[in-house]
Amino acid sequence: DHVQSIKAAELCEFLQTLFGVEPGVVQVLVIPVRDLAPEPVFLSLRAKGTPPRKEKVGQMLADIGRWLSEHGVARGKIRIELFEPSTQAVHFWGASKL
Repeated sequence: DHVQSIKAAELCEFLQTLFGVEPGVVQVLVIPVRDLAPEPVFLSLRAKGTPPRKEKVGQMLADIGRWLSEHGVARGKIRIELFEPSTQAVHFWGASKL
């Protein structure tokens, strides 16, 4: 199974490095589905649309695809949404595990 070869913690660490962010910023959720078409794996990303990211988004997607291939996912689709930072808010509650 393609998804079983992906470890959320390993992908999270890779994405933190790729996006140049501190631990806790990247959130990874791996959801196995019964069936998916036309690609066996679909990765959806959402990130702040900073100027440096906008400039290198194509290379970043290629790097993610390469990482997935190296971790047993031979084929799939990656989608990224780069959003305007002022349109996002975040709220935490309870004790953090970080």
